Amino acid sequence: MGKTVLWLILVAPLLLKGWYVDNFIYHYTGTRLLGFTQVLCNDALIYGGIFILLYFSFLPTIMRGLAAILRLAALLLFALYIIDYAIIVNFNTHLALGDAIKYADYSYKYIQQIYGLSDFGMLGLSALVLAVPLYFSWVRFKSINPYFKKWPICLILGLPLAAAFADNEKYAHAWIYKNVIDYNLTILSEAAPYSAAYVDNFSFQEPINCQTQPVDTKNIIILMVESLSAYQSRYFSGIHDWTPNLDAIASQHQAFKNFYANGFITEDGEVALLTGLQPLYPPSSYTDDGGTSFYSFYNIKDSLPNILKKHGYKTEFLTTADLEFGNTGVWAKSVGFDYIEGHDQPEYEKWERFHFEAAPDEALYLRVLDRIEKNKRNNFLLFIKTVSSHHPYINPETKEKSESAAITYTDKQIGRFYRELQNKGFFKNGLLIIVGDHHSMTPLKKAEVELYGQYKASAKVPLVIADGYQPASVENNQYQQIDVFNSLRGLVAGKQCYSDWNGVLFGAAKTSPKYIIHRRGDNRDMVSVFAENQEYLVKLDGDNTRVNSKLPAEQTVRQLLVEKVNALRIARAKWALTQSAEKSD
Repeated sequence: MGKTVLWLILVAPLLLKGWYVDNFIYHYTGTRLLGFTQVLCNDALIYGGIFILLYFSFLPTIMRGLAAILRLAALLLFALYIIDYAIIVNFNTHLALGDAIKYADYSYKYIQQIYGLSDFGMLGLSALVLAVPLYFSWVRFKSINPYFKKWPICLILGLPLAAAFADNEKYAHAWIYKNVIDYNLTILSEAAPYSAAYVDNFSFQEPINCQTQPVDTKNIIILMVESLSAYQSRYFSGIHDWTPNLDAIASQHQAFKNFYANGFITEDGEVALLTGLQPLYPPSSYTDDGGTSFYSFYNIKDSLPNILKKHGYKTEFLTTADLEFGNTGVWAKSVGFDYIEGHDQPEYEKWERFHFEAAPDEALYLRVLDRIEKNKRNNFLLFIKTVSSHHPYINPETKEKSESAAITYTDKQIGRFYRELQNKGFFKNGLLIIVGDHHSMTPLKKAEVELYGQYKASAKVPLVIADGYQPASVENNQYQQIDVFNSLRGLVAGKQCYSDWNGVLFGAAKTSPKYIIHRRGDNRDMVSVFAENQEYLVKLDGDNTRVNSKLPAEQTVRQLLVEKVNALRIARAKWALTQSAEKSD
């Protein structure tokens, strides 16, 4: 009985991953067993490694110390597999080395928040997690089934044969059934550096057009809503009807139905909206801050807060999230915000806390309304970062745990906030921008893929611009998050500039960008580039960066896409070196 339980524990993660991935792929293709069989094939080598390590550790002739080392190695590999599976299910991506380094310092807090554990509870959990493998590694097993000795013959012959049937090129979302080691080796090219010779000889010129217009110093609120995605809205996609308040606001103002996030995490959205820079990071060594949040995007002098302050604005960054997560508070200060507050604001003490120690969105909006009153004597920029729609989904009012429940609550609070702004006369001289930070970290829906295509679907978020003096309109041309920055900068400067890569959202210079860059969360070594009627994939690989998808007809287009991506990453690498040199001085 005991051995059966151990076998079930050992194979359960493999079976669960196979079942999950099979359902994931079924959403796209309507095909069953493809995902399950590919998981078995891809993970055969990992499980083979686990079994072989365990086999040799149980041989009666092996030294006890060596046996313990082999069992610990097997358990670590098994733990790695389980963690990777959990990340796939929760965040729609694999466990990546860069992320492990980046979020390691906050993982303790995050586990506490998700499972409601005290420090004592975490201590007990840690002791249990450590005690079980240590006991298993050191204890001697008195009897070994004679059939156990035949294991390696089957495994050594069978598992490599199974792995030979893995097909990771045929299917567009094959990343999900790759094993964690293969995945990390594949995306390793993202960290490939540019050679000194390549950088020295590299040049890229981007033609920019500018148009003057009257200066307009409106009060500005950027409401960046966590995981707000087009598919959640009936108005923006017709797929779900979870956002009736947002839809009503969109129908009365300027709605952008072909709008894209430039990245896949909140940090990317913040970088794009507040600095106007594409959230493409330099090749990372995972050392010297290479794996840290906002790497190479600190101290941006031409950030939106710094630009607006020159025109007399007060700038504030408001959230109920823990500002230590991702070093958000330090970054916000570095890009020029006058005032920054997070979860530890005294006004939130009476509110129930959820993930990232955040009070619910209702509390955040009440706080924002208070800050508007305090800033009414001068022009202001308020950047609002919500949390309640973050995974794992829970409705703070009903405690229902589902995406639809969380988004419904989030939408309800957006509606209330908008009506309060109306009542206070904000729109007489105010601009409210409602935008998603990134597509939700959930598997793409089949309806999304059919509507937008497999690559654009993962970047599609709503954008609504509520301006009391502009009539209702629907924009179907493509735009992106960095265009929000670009347009607001031009609004207060009296000069709107645009190019093939930067658009303008409003005014006489309103222009759609020809190309949009999206940093992907599934294949980290790939960058999507969206043209109006075409999608390209650029493989990140240092000097050998290249277009990896169906090639455009013209060589000049291929060259343009690669040079633009390289120009962005080389610029960030140079900036990081400059910042590092200033620190050392």
